[in-house]
Amino acid sequence: MEELSKLIEDQKIIAVVRASDHGDADAVAKALASGGIKIIEITPNVAQYSKLIELLSKEKDILVGFGSATDGEQAYRAINSGARFVSTLYLDKNILTVCKNNGVLVLQGASTVSEAIEAYNFGVDLIKIFPAHFLGQAPYLKCLKRSFPFLKLAPSGGVTLENFMDYLKVGVSACVIGRGLIDTGVIRAHQWNEITERAKQFVQRVESLKVPR
Repeated sequence: MEELSKLIEDQKIIAVVRASDHGDADAVAKALASGGIKIIEITPNVAQYSKLIELLSKEKDILVGFGSATDGEQAYRAINSGARFVSTLYLDKNILTVCKNNGVLVLQGASTVSEAIEAYNFGVDLIKIFPAHFLGQAPYLKCLKRSFPFLKLAPSGGVTLENFMDYLKVGVSACVIGRGLIDTGVIRAHQWNEITERAKQFVQRVESLKVPR
C-alpha cells in the first residue's frame, strides 16, 4: 500500500471515468493511459463497472480503483474485482474498515477542517477535498497545508488544466480530475484521441515540476 501511495504522489493525477456505457468507459480509460495517466478511477454509473475494473486491473499500464463508493459491500465487490484503491466523497467508517481489512488504499472526502482532521485520525490514506471549486480552490488547500502540513490532500471538483498547477504548487498529494480531462461531448463523438491529447497536457505539467531548475 505504501508503494501505491508513493505512485499516486509521483503521478499527481487520478482520472475519474464516469461514461455510462461500458465500452465507452473502457475506451476512455485506455485513451487516458495512452496519454500517460496511469491511475484511473471507475465509478458506479459505468455499466458493469466490476467487470471493467477486472479487465483494467490486468492492463500493465493502468492502476485501477473504484470511486464514489457508498457502502462497504459495494467497496468489497470492487476490491474483489481488482480495485487497488477505493474513493468516497465523504467519510464512511464501514468503507474505511473494508479497505483496511483488505489492504487497499482509501481516499475519503472532507470539506471542513474538522472533517479533514477526523479523516486523518481515522487513518484515511488520502483526504479528498470536495467540492474544491466551491471551497476556495487552491488558496483553501494552501491554508490547510500551512496549518496541518501532515495532511495528504487531493482536491476533487472543478480541477482543470488552467488551475491544475495552482493546486500542485500548494503541495497537494494528487488531484482527482473528471470533466477537466474527459468532456462528455468528446465521449459521445468517440474522439478518443482528444482524451489522449488532453491527458498528455496534464502529464506534461507534472513532468515540468520534476525538471531541475
